[in-house]
Amino acid sequence: MTIVLITLFIILLIAIGYRQKKLKSSSQLCTVILLLLALVIFVYLLGSFKVFDSTTVKKYVTNFKELLEIIILILAVLAFLGASIGFLDKKYTLRIDKFNIGGINVLFDKSSEIYVKTVGTYVSSKRSLFSFNEKRDNIYEVLNAYYDVYNFIRSNLELLDYEKNSDLYKTSVNILKELNKFLTKHQNDYRRWYDKVISDDECIASNKGKRAHNTTIEQVQKQYYRYDELLQDIKNLNNYMSEEKIKNMLKINEFIWGEE
Repeated sequence: MTIVLITLFIILLIAIGYRQKKLKSSSQLCTVILLLLALVIFVYLLGSFKVFDSTTVKKYVTNFKELLEIIILILAVLAFLGASIGFLDKKYTLRIDKFNIGGINVLFDKSSEIYVKTVGTYVSSKRSLFSFNEKRDNIYEVLNAYYDVYNFIRSNLELLDYEKNSDLYKTSVNILKELNKFLTKHQNDYRRWYDKVISDDECIASNKGKRAHNTTIEQVQKQYYRYDELLQDIKNLNNYMSEEKIKNMLKINEFIWGEE
């Protein structure tokens, strides 16, 4: 029994040290509970090694130990209630991130922080939101990327509380509005035109009459009857998404797409 208590005591000390070093932004309530548990085990160890022989001291230690157990129980109940209220009030979110060989990754954090991590990482991975290469980028695929980003932000917007995360919420809604405006204006017309050109393998006049499959994507896209307007709107959206406010709020200001 003594060996088990010593092992638990060491594990608790390691856990406390890890939390202090790696999880500085987390709630300190769990750290306090771990400290109290370590103290209780320490008292048990002192008793098992017969450090206290005096009856008076033993009585005092026993009473102190019982008091600590009551305090720990109260703190555990408060932690449970606090977490429950946080879930209901969208302050915290418990999310099963993914399954892997090692088990399940479970995220327990403020909902707004999870939103920033999830949406910020996803948005920053879509280069065409920030930069468009006329010679290489396929507008059809760019439209797909914009549509995916729109749906991704909208599906995660429920993590935010309109009042408590007002700035982040409003910025996200504005991004949705800009994407929606762009997609509504261009998506249907361009898709219909592009599908027709590709399916018919039409001749591209600007490339000496060569067929679409034997022509660069740049030459094919330039045949679109609203190409200049579409290109300008893509650049406008790139400029909007590159604003410092958006990059800072979604923490993607360090994500830099290099020149191709």
